[in-house]
Amino acid sequence: MTKEELISRAKLRIRKMSKDALDGDVGQLVEVALADLKRIGVHPSYLDPEDIKDPLIVEAALLYADANFGHPANHKELMESYNMICTKIKGGGYNRSNSEAVG
Repeated sequence: MTKEELISRAKLRIRKMSKDALDGDVGQLVEVALADLKRIGVHPSYLDPEDIKDPLIVEAALLYADANFGHPANHKELMESYNMICTKIKGGGYNRSNSEAVG
């Protein structure tokens, strides 16, 4: 999926159906999640804005957006889930190109 499709899925995840000025905030949260994944060593091939398809990468971005949009009552739990996925990603061979097999 493209980054724009990922942002659309993030809007759905946070139950944001209307189009308004807050759409930029959702996009920014997805950008921050992808930058954070890059920071922890995810190979750029997994973060290609035209082809983001790995389910752990997608779920990490969706969880990050969900945890940080507005003030959700379950922010702590969502961030714990995000951090757990990041731990799995760090130990899963995502530092190599996605054309190589992930362990």
